Amino acid sequence: MSIFDVRGAQHAARPARSTKGFRTLTALGVVGLVVSVAPIVSALTESPAAATPVISAVGSLTTVSGSGITSVGANPQHVGDVLVVMAEEDNNTVTVSSMSGGGVTTWNRAIQYDGVGEPREYDLWYGTVTATGSSTINVTWSGPLGGMTAEYEVQEFGAGLGPGTGWSLDTTNSQENPSSTTVTYPSLTPAASGELYFGFMDMPQTPSAGSTSGFTYATTADANQIAYNPAVGSGTVQPTSSQFSAGASSGLAMLLVVHAPPPIPTVTAVNPSGGPLAGGNTVTVTGTTFSGATAVTFGSTAGTNVIVNGGGTSLTVTAPAEAAATIDVTVTTISGTSATGGADKYTYFPVPTVTAVNPNLGPSNGGTSVTVTGTNLTGTTAVHFGSNSGTGVSVNGGGTSLTVKSPAGAVGIVDVTVVTPGGTSTTKPADQFTYQKSGYWMAGSDGSVFSFGSAPFKGSLPMLNVHVSNIVGLVPTADGQGYWMVGRDGGVFAFGDAGFVGSLPGLNIHVNNIVGAVPTATGKGYWMVGRDGGVFAFGDAGFVGSLPGLNIHVNNIVAAVPTATGKGYWMIGSDGGVFAFGDAGFVGSLPGINIHINNVVGAVPTSSGKGYWMIGSDGGVFAFGDAGFLGSLPGLKVHVTNVVGVVATQDNQGYWMVGNDGGVFAFGDAAFLGSIPSLGLHVSNIVAFARQ
Repeated sequence: MSIFDVRGAQHAARPARSTKGFRTLTALGVVGLVVSVAPIVSALTESPAAATPVISAVGSLTTVSGSGITSVGANPQHVGDVLVVMAEEDNNTVTVSSMSGGGVTTWNRAIQYDGVGEPREYDLWYGTVTATGSSTINVTWSGPLGGMTAEYEVQEFGAGLGPGTGWSLDTTNSQENPSSTTVTYPSLTPAASGELYFGFMDMPQTPSAGSTSGFTYATTADANQIAYNPAVGSGTVQPTSSQFSAGASSGLAMLLVVHAPPPIPTVTAVNPSGGPLAGGNTVTVTGTTFSGATAVTFGSTAGTNVIVNGGGTSLTVTAPAEAAATIDVTVTTISGTSATGGADKYTYFPVPTVTAVNPNLGPSNGGTSVTVTGTNLTGTTAVHFGSNSGTGVSVNGGGTSLTVKSPAGAVGIVDVTVVTPGGTSTTKPADQFTYQKSGYWMAGSDGSVFSFGSAPFKGSLPMLNVHVSNIVGLVPTADGQGYWMVGRDGGVFAFGDAGFVGSLPGLNIHVNNIVGAVPTATGKGYWMVGRDGGVFAFGDAGFVGSLPGLNIHVNNIVAAVPTATGKGYWMIGSDGGVFAFGDAGFVGSLPGINIHINNVVGAVPTSSGKGYWMIGSDGGVFAFGDAGFLGSLPGLKVHVTNVVGVVATQDNQGYWMVGNDGGVFAFGDAAFLGSIPSLGLHVSNIVAFARQ
């Protein structure tokens, strides 16, 4: 059968065009004819290799026509090429709604046109090849075709650029020609040279050869004509052709532009660089050529909610769930997948746990060195004491413990929580840390009071217009909201919430050797201690012994300190001798270790009651029991002779010394909270020092 026979037979199936073609073949009723044709005419001239068009046809034109058919075969050869599909239907009351298949993921309509000279529906579509091999293009129409004839043409074009090649529409046009043997295609003007011109003309008579330079012409299965030029020059393009005899013709055309694929993406940073096993956190990936990213993969699992910024240099993605491990984050675009490297690492962390905090208390001004024990502490980004962040975090190699400096905090109990990329540790009793009051008072021999830090000023003797010069001690109440001052004669002055429970003058006892007073645990009583070790008990303070009561005669007691329970006390002599009463345990003395001095001025117990520090007037320190040595003035090569008192921090990790001028020296975790010289004041009568 000749091509002219095909034309006649096909048109015989169209009643509206029954007078066209060759009536003698009407009975053939050809349906579903498929023809794969090489171009019947090509005016493309040979060019030097350097001038070869970027775009070229791949394979030959596939053309099919038949009654009610809605598919056409395709066999794309190269990923990144473009398939062009022309669809024509005898009834211009329906249009192509969509296309699928053919190795193309996304199909695009270039132009839809209803012919006038040839009253039929024309649709021109294109799509980038994403899969090669034999396949079927399925065409969905807006309505049923019934017995109407449909015709499809498929032609592949490529530029040899491979995956990631882009194709975009420049412009389109349609054409109506009056009855003539000359057929003129739509006129189009490319934005630049090198574009692909693809046109279709519906001719009532059998097509003849076209002659426009650079164009390839091919006759379709229904005896219409395709014309294309893969590399038009600049300026307006309008190919022409002819048909066997005169007749009106209709058609349409488009110009496509090819775009080189972008480079394969690269990943230069992942932030944050880790997250929880459950995923769900937002990760920012930085790099190059992310535009059009089709996947972001964490190891072998795809992330979700990928959003690429306008410049294609970063994207955000929701991390998927994964097992604990360090993996590569890769970005995939149409050009390929980023190579793995050190910059794309992301670590999945389990949730940390805290099993112990030591010490579990410290001053409210912070600065306590705390060891936190637990699991999965590697990668710690923060350690919170309540809502405040600790500083100086250092995690051990195994991730089972860390050290941190406590921040300042309000007095009370807080949870210590550890934050890693895996999450935040849940709170539990084992992670609790207690902030204790952080302040101190100094008292002068005249009853003047200086308060520092959180220690509240509750009054002084000068402000009461009381004039004395024999104050020897200041004793705070249990809650730190009051204090007693004690005179050498056993006189007592109560301030704040300190309750007056008696004095020696009130008992008509006259002495002049009181060196200090010790409160009970309840703050509702106290002991006074004389230089001879005599003891006087007031309020709920029970008498638990004295040196005269033991028939021991001394005259060098300089300090008395209570046990943690308030049911006992130690007396300290200027020679470092120690006498223990009540539940106070003896844990050593200077004479007991053959040290002979006579300048001990004070002592302070540890919170456990199992140790104490003694301090000399020169700032020398002697530690006994569980009291740790944290430094001394001679050890700092500081030479003084006016130290009058010492108090320890509540966690036993530091202590302060005070001189009779109100100067303060801080050791361990004891924070410097101020001194009298730092206030620009000059005194020499400080005799007592107490911690809130």
